Amino acid sequence: MASGSFETKQKKIGAFSIWAIGVGLVISGESFGWNLGWAITGPIGFFVPVLVTAVLYYALVLCLIELACVYPQANGPHIYIKNAFGKKWADIISVLILFEFLFVNPAIATSIGEYLGFLADHLEKTNWIATGFIAFFCLVSLFNFNLGVQVIITLTLLAIVELLIFSGAIVSEFSFSNLSQNKQFGELTFDSFVRAMPFAIWMFLAIEGISIVSKNTEQEKLRKTLGIGYKSAFWTLAILASLVLLLAAGGINLNPGKWEIISKDNHPMPATLALILGKNNAITQIFTFLGLFGLIASLQGIAFTTTFQIEYFLKRIFPESKFNRAISATLVFVVSLLAIWGSTTSVLIELSVFGAVCMYFGVSYSLIVLRKKKKKDPKTILEGENDEFLNKHHHFDFKSIIHMVFPYLALILSVFCMLILAYLHPIIVGSIVVLIIIYLIFS
Repeated sequence: MASGSFETKQKKIGAFSIWAIGVGLVISGESFGWNLGWAITGPIGFFVPVLVTAVLYYALVLCLIELACVYPQANGPHIYIKNAFGKKWADIISVLILFEFLFVNPAIATSIGEYLGFLADHLEKTNWIATGFIAFFCLVSLFNFNLGVQVIITLTLLAIVELLIFSGAIVSEFSFSNLSQNKQFGELTFDSFVRAMPFAIWMFLAIEGISIVSKNTEQEKLRKTLGIGYKSAFWTLAILASLVLLLAAGGINLNPGKWEIISKDNHPMPATLALILGKNNAITQIFTFLGLFGLIASLQGIAFTTTFQIEYFLKRIFPESKFNRAISATLVFVVSLLAIWGSTTSVLIELSVFGAVCMYFGVSYSLIVLRKKKKKDPKTILEGENDEFLNKHHHFDFKSIIHMVFPYLALILSVFCMLILAYLHPIIVGSIVVLIIIYLIFS
């Protein structure tokens, strides 16, 4: 899942709010997308790319904790990149993050369409429903409306309840014989591992969105608060992802017909419950209904953030225009509309993941560079620092073996993921690289 932006009347947030925001940003990604990875590796083989992804994200979380502590007034990853490499590279990463958000919008809208289509028994209307939701939230984005932290917390808890309902409903059907039987679907090879990685990343995508609100964190015991919030969000998501994948893999004895349904739909969890309990079962219906809350909240936040990101760039081109936000919302709608009707969910996920892993590369590399800058000249003041917070935390405070190693691990894994996306979509990625080079030469 991708991140949104949040407005809050609270002056400061604590570890619980950070946890809820982190989980809330990502948890809808566990509602769909992972089954497309299943279609490549099979249910059992998919655990391997998920494990590699978990290592990447834990390394990224440690990087973000350190950066948020040292630069407490930074309002996003682009500030870290700007401090390390300058404004040009910060702009490039900002565009790639926008690239990520643009394609997450139609992916989530399509899933909402399938969830509602499933409830109403009209899956053929999926694209029309998705179009309606995109249109509505693009209109909403014209106004300064966004979900508050308390609403995000509520929706996060509802989403967790939804996953627990799924787990409780399917656990009685779980058996190791099903796991063994289901090995026949898909095969884990290096090629299938590579092609499944984007869908494993999708299950953790956007936990980095916490960095948008980290400057609102209580400054008392900042490192402890951020550490608890970030790490508890990561481990919650890792446990829930493992639970969903394990129970789904062992809770149903798959045959070619059932496999065809689960491995292709954008509503794999309701489809799984329908195969076990029946489509009209109350538990299946309640689960599907609750699942809509998380998806709708994610779509609202992402559409809002995407609109404002585009508006930010337009203001630099047309600083006096009163129509920048309207143009931004229209662009989001048009791109989403083309993607909903002209692309597949798998491609949308892969393209959004490309934008994300480029940002992960930038964050991890920035941390390595900033450590060297501070070591060379500890008195250097960079953006995100000010007199009130300066000297409270330093890169020198994060000198354990774990903190020293993980930025390099995150860097290596993010480069690996970038190469995977370049392999899967060489023309698109090549075009982006050419545009970046042109920008660097002529800007």
